[in-house]
Amino acid sequence: MAESTSGQGDPFPMSNLFKRLFVEHPRQVEESYLEHMAASGRFGFKLLRLSACAFAHALVPGIFVTTVSDEIKATAKTMGTRAQEARECRMKDAGVWDPGL
Repeated sequence: MAESTSGQGDPFPMSNLFKRLFVEHPRQVEESYLEHMAASGRFGFKLLRLSACAFAHALVPGIFVTTVSDEIKATAKTMGTRAQEARECRMKDAGVWDPGL
């Protein structure tokens, strides 16, 4: 059956999906797609490196003794700040932002 053209639904559902997957979140953290890709890529490569350190520590407990835990704590703090910025942006966009709070 053909889709109704009575104004119901979105005539371009893929454009909404594209926006949701590639545009909305980078905007929430006030970054372009490429800026967000670079930031996320840096986190990903850091986690890969830390994974290797954790496995090396598992084999030889005397190496990388605090490396992984120290870096994870620092990364969590950085990511927490970015997440807070994204939440505040969503609140502003939804019209429930009160800078006096």
